[in-house]
Formats: sequence, structure tokens, C-alpha cells
Amino acid sequence: MPTDGGDRPLRYEPLRGLALWGTEEEAAVSAVVRARSPFRYYGPDLLGRAQAFEEAFAERIGTPYAVGVSSGTAALACGLVGLGLPAGAEVIVPAVTFVGCPNAVSWARGVPVFAEVDDTLTLDPASLEERLTDRTYAIMPVHLANVAADMEPIMDFARRHGLRVLEDAAQAAGVRYRGRSAGAWGDAGAFSFQLEKNITAGEGGAVTTADPVVHDRVLRYQDQGGQFSTSSGQVRGEGASEPFLGVNLRMTELEGALLGVQLTRLDTMLDRLRSIARHVRAELSGTVEHWRRIPDDEGSGGDVTLFLPSRTDARRLLRLLADAGVPAATLYQGQGVYSNAAVRDGRTAWGVEWSRPARCQRSEQFAGRSVTVTLGATMTDADVDWLVATLRKSYEECRAGGR
Repeated sequence: MPTDGGDRPLRYEPLRGLALWGTEEEAAVSAVVRARSPFRYYGPDLLGRAQAFEEAFAERIGTPYAVGVSSGTAALACGLVGLGLPAGAEVIVPAVTFVGCPNAVSWARGVPVFAEVDDTLTLDPASLEERLTDRTYAIMPVHLANVAADMEPIMDFARRHGLRVLEDAAQAAGVRYRGRSAGAWGDAGAFSFQLEKNITAGEGGAVTTADPVVHDRVLRYQDQGGQFSTSSGQVRGEGASEPFLGVNLRMTELEGALLGVQLTRLDTMLDRLRSIARHVRAELSGTVEHWRRIPDDEGSGGDVTLFLPSRTDARRLLRLLADAGVPAATLYQGQGVYSNAAVRDGRTAWGVEWSRPARCQRSEQFAGRSVTVTLGATMTDADVDWLVATLRKSYEECRAGGR
């Protein structure tokens, strides 16, 4: 087993985009600082880095439009506003996801309705029918932990029932499904550039869409109703939608500069991570009994997730991996997002907006038995060999102890 020169096993950096930060990112940020123009719409020497990133990101995702915003949660909220979500309308959300999803639905004055996930740990298309009501307006599939949701049946269901689709691609920038990027399947896509994401500026987000009306509504909402993006001075400019009040969720030039550099690294990084993940699964195919199902092999961004027979087994394996120095976790501690007290009780900043949701027990079982190992963007072949050996040893020890 390789070592780092000391007594402990070699440890690798599990962060993605941050692990690749270097002199190019420093130079990009320094240029904005020297220009003294960190605000994206004007300054002494505006460089237009946020706009340049938006254009490059839209091209990479394969949509005509991308709007940079302040966070992934802001991107989700802006996306729902862009889709015209009426107050009180329902949005179907997978039970296993980050709290930012119901937060964004609440922010947009909607009501989250939680549906089951399957062994992909993403929204189970078969569960949509039972969550459909006359108040359902949209579906929010989540491309969780760098794996694309099964978008074809989700989109088919949405079109048959006249529903809008907002993809949460916060954890899957650059991932493809059936040859098309996550974030380009639905009516809009939402991305996060927070610290742990595939590309990062520490914070930041983006909304992608092919719909000019959705784009115009997102653009207006994140910019005080269009203060700079659709107006000149005090005169409102023309757009694809009627004017309405908005908020301030604008991306800065510093974020745009960082992300513009990070975007150039994305595909090479994901190709390497995907190759590592395939190798790990292949090497352990005779050992691990149940891997997370990936709807499309190209729809993996390069993590590996396996299922244990029970939550107890999953916790045992996590302890063994932690002792060995492998970064691993059970997604959201194996709990539904409604385990958050505010989500469970429907308590928003302006009052109680929904009643306590039913538990999605099948989703909790899948999540609770899962162990996800995060792969690193800078892993060497020696790191990969060590990881395979450590996973095999830990898994076999765990299973032996469970019999």
C-alpha cells in the first residue's frame, strides 16, 4: 500500500475544483482587482468577466442562455420564478436532497411535495403519479452527488401532464445524460459553485434555459427587477416578459473571473474522475454486492456509491473507511430532507405554509444503507490502487462482521 512517506496511508484531497486552483485563478482575480471593477455592470475599467463566464457556461451546457447568480439556492429560486411558479403551487422534490431545494421552493412562495428516490438515489419516475395533484406545477429532479437523474421518463411524465421542470444540477456541473448536459433537459437548470462543487468560486450559481421568457424573468428577478440588465438609467427597457419586482442576487466580477478559469478545467477533470470511478467499480465487481445504479454511464461525474444490507452495516463500513483515511459518508445521514424541523412542519419566515409531509420510507432505506466515496481531482494511479485495496479490505471486514 502506498504511503505519504510517514506511517499513515496516503490521503488524497477530495475537493474538486478547489483542488485545481492555481496561478491562472490568481491571475484572473488579480486582473479584476487591478481594474478596480468588481461589480459586474460598471466600474472604472470593467472587464466583463461575469458576462464572459455566462456565455461560456451556456455554450458548455448547450443552452442559449445562462444567468450567473449568487448561489445554487438562489439559482433554484430564480429558476422557479423564471418558470412563473404561482404562489401556493406545488413542486415535486425528491425526498433525499439538500435543504436548499425546499428552501428555494418556499422562497418562490411554492409548496414542496416529497417523492421517493430509487437505487439511483435520484427521483424515482414511478413515484411521480402518486404525488400529482391539481396544484402540481413543477418537478425538481436533483442530479445528486454527481449522478444524473433519469431525465427521459421524468420529462415524458412532465410533458404528458403539462408540468414545468427545473433541474437541480448543483452537484453535477458538466455531467451528461444521453448525450445532453444536466441542466439542458428541463425548462431550466440550476447550478452551484460553492466550495465543494466541480467548479467553484467559493459561492455562486447559474440558471440555464433555452426559453427566452424564462431567461428574461430570471434576469429581471436577480437584478432588482431589471435595474441594470433591462433598463438604462431610470427607464425600463423592453424584455420578453412584463416587469415585476425582484431582489439582488447578482454574480460579481471576482466570481466570474474565477469560474471562467475553472470552466476550462471541467471536462478534463470529469473525464479523469469518471475513469477512476469505472476502474474502482470494475476492480471491486466481485466484492461489492450492490452498487448505486447509474441511469446512463456517461451520467456519472466520478463518485462511487455502494449499498450495504443495513444501516448498521453502512455505519460499520464508514468507521472502517474513516480509520483508513478514505473520505466517505452516508448521504444526508440517511435521512429525508423533511427531517429538518422547519421543512417537516412547513415553517417559513412568513408562517406555516404546508402540513407535515408523509415520510418516504423507501428513500430513507436506500439513503441509510448507502456509502459514498468521494474521488479527488488530483488522484494519482497510486492513490487509486490504494483506494481499491482499502475499499476491498474494509468492505470484506465489514461484511464478515455482519454475518
